[in-house]
Amino acid sequence: MATKADLLSELNWITEKISSLVWTLNVGVLGTTWSLLIARSFTFRNAIWIFVPSILSIICEIGQYFSAYWLDHRLLAELERNNRTEFQYPTDDPLYNARRIFFGCKIVLAIAAAVILLITLIQKYA
Repeated sequence: MATKADLLSELNWITEKISSLVWTLNVGVLGTTWSLLIARSFTFRNAIWIFVPSILSIICEIGQYFSAYWLDHRLLAELERNNRTEFQYPTDDPLYNARRIFFGCKIVLAIAAAVILLITLIQKYA
């Protein structure tokens, strides 16, 4: 039978996979859009609608990791100060909630950028 630790391990693995896919999607969207812009197939007006959500997605990823880092650093300091080895994440903490919000936003923004790129390509070449 699976345990809570197994579930948390699986959730961490899935989160890492999602983050990796979002990063790959953003790089692909940005690279494709930049290439089409340089080749003069896209105008700046076409590209900006793709660049903005993709770059915002990357900024959200940075926000997610900084929120996690600051929270973990604070929790580690508390553990060391109190000479403890166990803790629970404070789910009502603003940094914990920021991490979750940034995670969701980065996914939505990356998908939005990809969809806008696809729509723009279809409109231009169909």
